[in-house]
Amino acid sequence: MSSQNEAHGDEDCPVQPTERDYDLALDLVIETIMTHGMWPEPKRPGVTKSEFNLYDFLAERQDSSYWLEMYLGVLTGSNIYGRTKREIATVEEMLEKHLRGSEIVETVALDISRGE
Repeated sequence: MSSQNEAHGDEDCPVQPTERDYDLALDLVIETIMTHGMWPEPKRPGVTKSEFNLYDFLAERQDSSYWLEMYLGVLTGSNIYGRTKREIATVEEMLEKHLRGSEIVETVALDISRGE
C-alpha cells in the first residue's frame, strides 16, 4: 500500500543546472543589463536595488574618451552606427567574461533548472 507522503529518495538531491542552463542564464543576465543598465531588471524606477550596475562597471574599465566621442557623435549628427555596433559587441564580450561563473549567473541557472 502506497502512501502519498512516501519518500522517493530524490527529495534531498538538489537539481543541478546543465551547461545549457548556464548559457541561458548568462544570455539572460547580459540582455537584461544591456537593456536596463542593471541586474536585476528594475520593477519600478528608483526602487530596485541593483546587484550589478553597467555604468559603474564600464566607468571602472574604460577610458572616458569613449563616452565623450559617442556623445559628440550624437550631438553633431555624425554617422556613428558602425561604431555603436562595435561598442555594443565589445561591452557584451566584457560582460560575458566578467559574469561567467558569477553568483548572479549561478542563481539564475539554478532558477532555470528548477523551471522557475
